[in-house]
Amino acid sequence: MALALLSFCAGVASLFRALRAWRLVGSLERETGEKAEAMGARLPSLSVVVPARNEERHLEEALGSVVNQVYPGRLETLLVDDRSDDATPEIGARMERENARLRTLRVSELPEGWLGKNHAAGLGAAEAGGEWLLFCDADVVFEASTFRRAVEHAEREGLDHLTLVPRLDLDGYWLRSVTAFSWMMGLVHVGLYRANIEGSGVGVGIGAFNLIRRGAYEKIGTHERLRLEVVDDLALGKAVEEAGLRGRMLLAQSLARVRWHESLGSFLRGTENTVYAGVGFSPLKAAGYVGAVSALLAGPFPGSLSRSGPVRALYLGAALCNLGSFVLANAYLGREAGRLAPSYPVAALMVCGILLRSTLQAERRGGLVWRETFYSLDLLREARRDRDNQG
Repeated sequence: MALALLSFCAGVASLFRALRAWRLVGSLERETGEKAEAMGARLPSLSVVVPARNEERHLEEALGSVVNQVYPGRLETLLVDDRSDDATPEIGARMERENARLRTLRVSELPEGWLGKNHAAGLGAAEAGGEWLLFCDADVVFEASTFRRAVEHAEREGLDHLTLVPRLDLDGYWLRSVTAFSWMMGLVHVGLYRANIEGSGVGVGIGAFNLIRRGAYEKIGTHERLRLEVVDDLALGKAVEEAGLRGRMLLAQSLARVRWHESLGSFLRGTENTVYAGVGFSPLKAAGYVGAVSALLAGPFPGSLSRSGPVRALYLGAALCNLGSFVLANAYLGREAGRLAPSYPVAALMVCGILLRSTLQAERRGGLVWRETFYSLDLLREARRDRDNQG
């Protein structure tokens, strides 16, 4: 009875948080829709930094969408090739010859004490001359007005940092389900929606689109402060909030898209490092998350079928609240959110399995392998403590 009551209370609280998130996290399209066709005053200069390693499959389309932006101001793009051993350098060099907005930089050797992507991003920023800096991944494709809309909005609202949530092009029901559940977990249960509440203490950044004023970037300590941050995009947003600067997160489903993972197996491999980093490399936190998700989020579904009387009613209420939270958090998907909702309890357990796998693998190895370089857990934990102390 106690667990059923706790599950119900947690479900109701989750539903209220999801409703608040739905109201707080708007879309850049809606915020700037009335100005979509208008070319406003000349905007501040913008430097786009694109770290890339072995991105030959998506680079040409993605980089083309960056350099061909319709932007009423000076726009430069810096492609930073981080030791690629595929055709990435050749594609970048050819596109540089064809477009005056593009410059390519090459990292031949990774300095000690850095993660590759973080070093590449920092190197690009140091070479950039824009009043605004945009860090984006090398596989994101943008609609031609995205940068103008984003900088106009940031200038109008007096923001120091703006991050956008792109559309994820995903194949397979279960991959979409796990991704939607993970988004709900971050937005609602971790509380990332609170990044849109000034002074909340919550900051968020997304690798597909992190736009930041140069002065704000320097104030947070540049990427020098994020040298060993595995989840560097999220850490950048958190640093913005810790510095007392103004940040915001918006959806951009029709303005940015990314082919994130090809399959569920690709998702498992691609997140094996970042998931454990998301709980601060703490096995206790990982165990706590797995226990809470299993008992309070997945547990009410079998509980509502196997019990009777008040206990069953409480579990059923919790399950319905959890489904409501899922649909609200993923409302931007339209009808797809409803189609994915039946997968909720299974997706919850799959996410638990992913976190357990990530934790056990890192603990067994004593660290992570990131872009063919090994980083010990002791080193990563020390870097995390140092960053937190700086904040």
